[in-house]
Amino acid sequence: MQSTIYENNIAALLVVNPVLATTLFALETNAIFSVFQGKDPVDINIIHNETHQYMYENPVADVEAAITHVEKEFSRYPVLFYYGIGNGVLAKVIASNPIRKHIVIIEPEIEILYIALNFIDFSEEILSTKIILELSSQMTYGKAINIMYKGDIKPYIKLYDLYIHSLFYHHYARDAQEMNQFLIRALRQMVLSHGNDTNDALIGIEQHVYNFPVMISNYKVQDLIHTNKNKHAVIISTGPSLAKQLPLLKQYAPYMTLICIDASLPILQQHDIVPDIVVSMERVELTSKFFENLQPSVKENTYFVVSSLTHRKTIKNLKGAKLVLAMRPLSYMRFFEMPEYGYIGSGMSAANLGFQLAYFMKHDNIILIGQDLAYAEDGKSHAKGHIFSENEVQHRDSDLLVPKYGGEGFVKTTQVWNMFRNFFEKDIEYTATMKISTYNCTEGGARIVGSIERPFAAVLDEIIDTNIPKISIQIERTSLDTIPSLLKYAYDKTQEIIDYGLEFKEEIEALFLDIVQEIERLEKLNEANELETIEYDTLITLSERIDQIKEKVESLEFSKMYTDTVQSYIFHQELELAKIVVKNTESDIEKKAKLIEWIIAHRYWLFSLAGGIEAQLTAITRGRPPLLEECHKKELLK
Repeated sequence: MQSTIYENNIAALLVVNPVLATTLFALETNAIFSVFQGKDPVDINIIHNETHQYMYENPVADVEAAITHVEKEFSRYPVLFYYGIGNGVLAKVIASNPIRKHIVIIEPEIEILYIALNFIDFSEEILSTKIILELSSQMTYGKAINIMYKGDIKPYIKLYDLYIHSLFYHHYARDAQEMNQFLIRALRQMVLSHGNDTNDALIGIEQHVYNFPVMISNYKVQDLIHTNKNKHAVIISTGPSLAKQLPLLKQYAPYMTLICIDASLPILQQHDIVPDIVVSMERVELTSKFFENLQPSVKENTYFVVSSLTHRKTIKNLKGAKLVLAMRPLSYMRFFEMPEYGYIGSGMSAANLGFQLAYFMKHDNIILIGQDLAYAEDGKSHAKGHIFSENEVQHRDSDLLVPKYGGEGFVKTTQVWNMFRNFFEKDIEYTATMKISTYNCTEGGARIVGSIERPFAAVLDEIIDTNIPKISIQIERTSLDTIPSLLKYAYDKTQEIIDYGLEFKEEIEALFLDIVQEIERLEKLNEANELETIEYDTLITLSERIDQIKEKVESLEFSKMYTDTVQSYIFHQELELAKIVVKNTESDIEKKAKLIEWIIAHRYWLFSLAGGIEAQLTAITRGRPPLLEECHKKELLK
């Protein structure tokens, strides 16, 4: 029996968006909207049964006009965003353009989506994600983030706009605006997460390599994760509200896993509260101050889960403690393929790391306290007892207003805290699918969408059984027998990065010099009014060589080794290059002008790319001495 168009579409959606597929599958027929189809297969109109408003004045003419407009204005746009699918004809036609990588469509009415999917087979486009369909009522910030982080959407986000499918959708202006804000918020988060300061990335790489011998010889984060047998965890942050929660925290500490961020540790020590785990992910020396004057009970009973890119002073201060150096899910760390020592810490704060650790450890309930992510009413930024200052973060003009805990009114936050909040919301959305409940018991600060806002006392009374004490975590250090082979393996992987980088950098520099020479020739021709003598074959060859370099940059091999460093060198340039890519060129002169512009724009791009590789090579070389020393001690190098 042959499948219907609708069945094909549902089958495809079940693979890429099962929630939407299930919602559609439960809809037996359309009741709010009616369909009118003429003799022409694309003459499909949709009418609201109560308001009698039509989707189109004339379906064929309106859709043809829209197609003409898109192919005139956006024929070279790889990515387009639409609010509304209409009868689906426009989406099907513009998706046929081979330039298109993704068309993201957000539809407010389930019945309109149902109608479109009954008339037009999108199954291939859905499976390939060339067309990404979302129902606005199911749209979340997490989904928006996933869309904006797609590799072939990122370079074109400066071209972002949410186009309205037809005048009919103007009746959904408020919903369209909300969807637009979701996407813009995700877009900004994605851009900010790429950063514009390469120094941070380079410091992280150097310290990660420097810390290899310490990481290998201590405890493995995966052992810590898989040993947990407790159901409840509390993440202890240093927001201004923390002080009021400490008495209850101390009372219930024996019954749940206490995961404390580094800045909270000195405060807990002041109140004789011993955490089970302390998390830290900063690479700066200042963070090491949180680990000064550790109490013997903390050294004996607490595991310190610290990112492998931490400062060496932090490691010095944690000597004698249970140290778990954990690799973050950064590309260059994943390249080492040592999963037992990672990969955790995809967020941007220690609290994000703590939350991810809690759900990796499969706690059923995760409680947040001190997670204000906003200034207190009296203007303070941190909890009483914070070792730097309760006013460590000062108010700035760039501060934002975000929804307040409890949902009534707004509270002031910083750009950085808001990024932390964004990561929480994304992770909480994900953990909800794993049946993990997240309680925000901060009782103040900013609202974290997806968390259950309840008083700390009420949640503890409800979920904690004081007859069942928590089970302490006990794991073993890395076996001494395996350390030599791990050291040699780490050395070989660092050498692989170095060899690849030196060879690729040489290729980039050769092309850069040829382009510089050609640009100088063009400038001389321009000065002599002899542009008609330009050798376009030479320019085409240079363009092809640029494409070859770009293919390598986009390869998995390069991405694993160098993307985390290089992206901050070239990402923002890529956004500008995208504007050249999408330029329409009709005449031969326009095509030649675009080619020249493209090559000239890559002069600095290539310079930055080579510079980024060189900087990473230097960072690895600076960080390798301890690894080399240990390998020589054990006679691992020939």
